[in-house]
Amino acid sequence: MATPVRIAFQGELGAFSEEAILQLWGSDVEPVPQREFRDVVNALRSGSVDRAVLPLENTIVGSVQASHDAIDAYDDLFAIAETVVAVHHCLLGPPGSRFEQVTHVFSHPVALAQCGGFFAQYPHLDVHAVYDTAGAALDVSNLADPTFAAVASRISARRYQLDILKADIEDRNDNQTRFIAFAREPLPLPPGTPARSMLLLTTTDVPGALLHALAPLASHGINMRRIETRPTGDPWSYRFFVEFDHQVGDEDVGAVIGEIAANARAVRVVGTYPRWEAGRRGSIGWKSVDLPDVSDPAGDV
Repeated sequence: MATPVRIAFQGELGAFSEEAILQLWGSDVEPVPQREFRDVVNALRSGSVDRAVLPLENTIVGSVQASHDAIDAYDDLFAIAETVVAVHHCLLGPPGSRFEQVTHVFSHPVALAQCGGFFAQYPHLDVHAVYDTAGAALDVSNLADPTFAAVASRISARRYQLDILKADIEDRNDNQTRFIAFAREPLPLPPGTPARSMLLLTTTDVPGALLHALAPLASHGINMRRIETRPTGDPWSYRFFVEFDHQVGDEDVGAVIGEIAANARAVRVVGTYPRWEAGRRGSIGWKSVDLPDVSDPAGDV
């Protein structure tokens, strides 16, 4: 029997990152939980796992800064795929507990921020930020105290045998998170593949430096999809994550990257990967999988 592909992610089993792994690779893989985002990257760099997955941005709260900083920290990992996970948060309590008993709620700070309207409606709830949604669910399961609840997924409820006290408490029902998969080497893509590339660049500290660096995208008719600013660590100095769309094999892309590099102080190509499309699981041609049915709380995860 072939050894399953090992894929690192931040959090415990049952986290939304595990769902991203299922969407990208299917079920014949081994998700490997890690404590922090940099632990995910270091597991990949060390060779203890084959791939890694990080959440990049959410439609409600925006960028996941810790993921960007983990990507920025090392130049020996490459983005190879993306997927988008529908994120529906539930308030989970021990079996037999009731919402009226809950006084303390635990979850990842990004998840809590996606449920601001719910917590404004119930200001008596004492909210606590922890390192992971599924980890919060595991803790609530172990505590078995009806005054403690977690914000996590339906899959976490099933995995840790918790009751759903309030369902779909996110601020918007179209809440989604985009995840990026990484490898130690770039993966070749067939010509003509609708792709997205990610660059990490720094500019000189002069007026118009960023404008001049990004101008080649417009001059070559290439659509920039996203730009994100992160500090370099030096006081008041910044790096820019830039993503743009193109087709694999487009001759303009190499010229654009070369012109950006000529106008910037430093440029790193983080990776090129197939663009995610709504209605399709994942963004790569590997086997897809039907996610576990979460409608039956007695079923297996």
